[in-house]
Amino acid sequence: MYAKELGRREHDLFLAEYKKIKNKFKNSEEVPCFCVDIIKAQQQQGFEDISGAYIGGSFLQAGSEMTSAVLIGFVQAMLIFPEIPKIAQAELDRVCGDRLPDLNDAPHLPYIRCCVKESLRWMPTDILGVPHAVSQDDNYMGYKIPKDSGIVFNVWAIQNDPKRHQNPRMFDPSRWRHDNQTSAEAATNSDVTKRDHFVYGAGRRLCQGMHIADRSLFLAIARLLWAFNFNRVFDEQSGQEIIPDMENLTEGLFVCPEPFKADIVPRDADKAARIREEWAKTAELLDGDMQWKAYPEGLVWKK
Repeated sequence: MYAKELGRREHDLFLAEYKKIKNKFKNSEEVPCFCVDIIKAQQQQGFEDISGAYIGGSFLQAGSEMTSAVLIGFVQAMLIFPEIPKIAQAELDRVCGDRLPDLNDAPHLPYIRCCVKESLRWMPTDILGVPHAVSQDDNYMGYKIPKDSGIVFNVWAIQNDPKRHQNPRMFDPSRWRHDNQTSAEAATNSDVTKRDHFVYGAGRRLCQGMHIADRSLFLAIARLLWAFNFNRVFDEQSGQEIIPDMENLTEGLFVCPEPFKADIVPRDADKAARIREEWAKTAELLDGDMQWKAYPEGLVWKK
């Protein structure tokens, strides 16, 4: 009953949001979003609204939920392993100084790149991957797998296998210091022992947005570390620091750490002012519903 109720709520949410965009599109009031392209495809191909709603909803979940869950795990790791942000911030200060990091800094911020890789390994959001089916009879380690059998790959077990990653529950970006593969390059590496993580899938059903996700995570992690310090909070009764429990995760196909306490503060007043300034520039581009007022420059679907 619980699962059915969640399914109903998801169905209603996706469908309501999709119909909202359809109505705006009908009245030439649509906002810039990928649902506009789905609506145009629906007009040509004639699929049902619920299909369009779930295509859009799946994009939304993949593009936001995975990234946010990995970032929550990253923040938790910064509290559990406080030596990591110190190393990363030293690199950021040396390369970026008083300006915000951007994608042009990626080649000069190898430790931040390693933090992204380790975040994806340490907190894989899709712990059991995406279900696949074998296209022909197969044999693996003495097991016969008949054609069309459904299979899942245990992402959590692979990425926490001590034979692949020594001391796997240690958040250690330095383990990637000699790995310069992008996620796309690693995911298609024919030598599976050299794949850094399996968060974006395996086989033919790989995440098509992994390039965007990698860049989003790089920018988010670099800018969070550049701007903020991550401090543990103290228990009011014992006076002891509260260290988050890394094994306390939400339930489901996609997971992330359960809520934990943290004291996140700007590193200094200048960085706080810079963040507020950057947000003010972005806010000018958004309407009252926090949507784009107009199609941003440079986007491929711009009118």
